[in-house]
Amino acid sequence: MFRYTEMERQLVIQQDQLAQAVLSLAQGTELKPILHRVGELSRELTNARYAMISYIDDEQPGGRCYIPIGMGEEELRRLDGHWPQGKGLLGLMWEQHEVVRIRDLTEHPKASGFPDGHTVMHSFLGAPILFEDEVEGVIYLTEKADGHAFSPIDETIVRTLASACALAIAHVRHIHQLEARIRELEADRA
Repeated sequence: MFRYTEMERQLVIQQDQLAQAVLSLAQGTELKPILHRVGELSRELTNARYAMISYIDDEQPGGRCYIPIGMGEEELRRLDGHWPQGKGLLGLMWEQHEVVRIRDLTEHPKASGFPDGHTVMHSFLGAPILFEDEVEGVIYLTEKADGHAFSPIDETIVRTLASACALAIAHVRHIHQLEARIRELEADRA
């Protein structure tokens, strides 16, 4: 009889959770709840303390929206109005389309510090949300709860969720375009 080691058992559970997460993303039609769920899932599946999703919304001033996960009310209050600008490490994801996984982000040559009021963090894992070679957003995690660095398995999870997120964004935008077109056609008939 085959017996799983504890690590193998955890990997099987994690893979099942990831599969369920990806499948559930196709069910939504509103962007912000879908992206919030991706952030929660990425945080849960990698054991990260914090997650952030930044995405492009042409209807918002400045074009970028942020969904922080895992921060307390005081941390969010201090951060409000001082969101990351997409430079430094985030620029590698936004501009260079790179996945970034590092043990101590303060030692990376592209690290540009933290916005005013931002909690200082060390371990970092982030991936661009790419659809047809266009960056629609980024998802990044910091500080594993156990103090360890993010692993290659964590990176695979975040890459998978970023890909699923890109499809979910495209799906939601397509639905909204169809709804707008239907309203136009109905207005023309009236």
